[in-house]
Amino acid sequence: MWIKKKEIVTAVVLGAAVVMLVYYSSMMCGPCEPFYGERSLSEWALAKTSGSTQRSQVITETIEGELEKGSFENVVSSLQALTEHKGGYVKSLRMTYFDGSWSGQLICKVPTENVTSFTFKVRETIDANGSVTYINISIEEIEQTQQPQETVYSTIYINLKEKKPQNGNGVPASLVPVIDILSKGLLLIAQGVMVGVPICFASLGVVLLVNRGILPVWKNLLKKTKAATASVE
Repeated sequence: MWIKKKEIVTAVVLGAAVVMLVYYSSMMCGPCEPFYGERSLSEWALAKTSGSTQRSQVITETIEGELEKGSFENVVSSLQALTEHKGGYVKSLRMTYFDGSWSGQLICKVPTENVTSFTFKVRETIDANGSVTYINISIEEIEQTQQPQETVYSTIYINLKEKKPQNGNGVPASLVPVIDILSKGLLLIAQGVMVGVPICFASLGVVLLVNRGILPVWKNLLKKTKAATASVE
């Protein structure tokens, strides 16, 4: 049984339509609710202050990231500016240069109501120059010792370190982005083959069933119906 070119094209189009339908259906679904619900960390932390002015809650975070070689200075400057923009300040900054790479820690004091947006921006900044490797968040209830009008600051510890330079046998730094793009491209191709080929074969089966099974039977029934009608007349 020879498969016609038209049937193959129809099967490919049908498979592509199914994939696009599934993809856009998943995109149209609402995002999953975060583990803290619709309320942000800062809103959760300040929830009890409205009921009582004697107690308040502060957030303590630890964020760790690994940066690309040469990006440490720019990231530190960006985080300092971000801290000031969110109404906070850098309590301390420690930096160490050892074995060809920088490492250090920032201790940032940020108003509790701005902690959530600050955390997301810190992660975005680090990911743009490397990768975030660890985030820990804790919320503590404390006695309200200052006036309610004063700002309550939360503490964020940011630990950063640059990737160590490759030795002579390692991959040159200039080739790392190219290798990363190639690996991601090959992964996408492999995923496309794993998903696309079975869908195309299934679509081809549907097309063959319709063209060579259902349509001929339907046409024969239609002819018999017309013939019976003509004989009655």
